[in-house]
Amino acid sequence: MGIFFKRTKIFNRAPVELSVFFDGQREPIPSGFYELPDQTIYMAKNQNPIMGTGEADNPHVSGTQYLICEEADPGFGVALSEAEWDEHLQRPSRVNEEAAFAEKYQNDPRAKLVVRGKGKKSTAASRYEANAVVRGTAEFTSRDA
Repeated sequence: MGIFFKRTKIFNRAPVELSVFFDGQREPIPSGFYELPDQTIYMAKNQNPIMGTGEADNPHVSGTQYLICEEADPGFGVALSEAEWDEHLQRPSRVNEEAAFAEKYQNDPRAKLVVRGKGKKSTAASRYEANAVVRGTAEFTSRDA
């Protein structure tokens, strides 16, 4: 990918091979040290976040931790531990869902984190889904009734 681009040293913190998709090409990134063209580093980071480390209020690249690190980034040269990797695999999104849930529902004692699918947690889509609102009892009848 980009044989004439300036290449920068990066570190893949994951124990598996990752990839970056840029300019119609997919480049594999092996675990450990590697070099990527400068233009692809932002995409490599954005396509490989550490799930659950993002802030809901900071969508910028600085608001999340990434599996791909440059030399100036924290975590450069330090692979994820097995516990950190397992936690990463269990999270459904890059945003910390517990913090987002607490911010959205604050002190509502009836609100709860809903489990969907294969045990993956996500915040409730509405107050009704979080069991904070009682379902209405509407009856529909025709004009003749």
